[in-house]
Amino acid sequence: MRSLLYFYLILLSVPGFTQSDQKLMEFELVYSAVPLYNFEGGVDQGFVYIDNIDVTATVHLDQLMEWNESLSLFIYGLGNNGGKATELMGDFQVAANIEAPQSYRIFEVWLQQNFLNDHFSVLTGLYDLNSEFDVLTPATVFINSSFGIGAEYAQTGLNGPSIFPVSSLGVRLSASINKYIKLKLAMLDAVPGDPSDPTRNNIKLEDGALIAFETSLFTRATGMQLNRGFVTRRKKVGREHEIPTDDKLNIGGWYYTSEFIDLKTGDNSLGNWGAYIGAQKYWFYSKYDDRYLAFFGRIGWAADQYNRIGTAISAGILSAGSASGKTDYIGLGFTKAINGSTYMDENTSLEASETAIELTFSTPIRTWLTIQPDIQYIINPNSDPKLQNSLAGGVLFQLSF
Repeated sequence: MRSLLYFYLILLSVPGFTQSDQKLMEFELVYSAVPLYNFEGGVDQGFVYIDNIDVTATVHLDQLMEWNESLSLFIYGLGNNGGKATELMGDFQVAANIEAPQSYRIFEVWLQQNFLNDHFSVLTGLYDLNSEFDVLTPATVFINSSFGIGAEYAQTGLNGPSIFPVSSLGVRLSASINKYIKLKLAMLDAVPGDPSDPTRNNIKLEDGALIAFETSLFTRATGMQLNRGFVTRRKKVGREHEIPTDDKLNIGGWYYTSEFIDLKTGDNSLGNWGAYIGAQKYWFYSKYDDRYLAFFGRIGWAADQYNRIGTAISAGILSAGSASGKTDYIGLGFTKAINGSTYMDENTSLEASETAIELTFSTPIRTWLTIQPDIQYIINPNSDPKLQNSLAGGVLFQLSF
């Protein structure tokens, strides 16, 4: 925590780093907390406090150097206190998307250069894959981690893919084919951080690569410009926060170039891959304001020869209303992680899957504060027949400075 505050003070000391010059530099500090209580089932009843601090700085170098094409530097410091709801609920999919081991680190630092009037983009550095890949916007309002990235995707690799809370070094290419089709390709170090030490940012380009790709198809013209957002998916703070409302279809996949252990034979071999399809649809039903219903659904597959989860399915509905000058969100969704056949052959005593059902309500109280009561019901936690279904409730508080 102290190192993140030092980072904040250093940024404020930079000449020209003020709120009056938004075009050159921007700074944000967001504090998120989820006090959560497991009422019944799981491993044990009890209370846990989970929190997370995000410190971000963006430097628009194109403005500084008076370039025509966009060039930006992004730095993202992350701190977690280590609270774990999973120790109470026993779930596999992780009920709180800010849950992580206690650590304070630089989570992202990258340069992004755009070309061809912002129709082609190259990004390089420490990069959060899930900031752009496998994202369905209505699902980001939910708190369960599997609404952010599919459970079959999140489980992969020796230390996960390059997602919260540990990122890896890589390159991301993005292109607009036209106003309706956008393509992304990323090549990243296959092992983010240090699997034996969750507090380290260990960059070691010796363990192969994770190759990720995605095509997004939009039903209406969204413009050709490309730019990696400077706000994390976990930040949904304040009355002025806006969420894009474009219908789209995502088709993506991933492949590791390194060898992995075959769950059946115990041998190392190549072939760890996966694919997913996701869609979101918005329906504006009021002529007088921006109230709408949003629907989303996703299914993903992973090679069950190497991975526990072979298939993951999620879907939900979100109601948004802005009649009072702010946007409130009410959402109901489910996410199901299904064990692969190879894993089940070796673990015959387990249930076939784990399912999480979430009901959530997000309301911005002030421009700097959002409160989000949340209830989750976990069926077959960790697919362990010895654990009863878990019922937990909590409140997400997010403050932005």
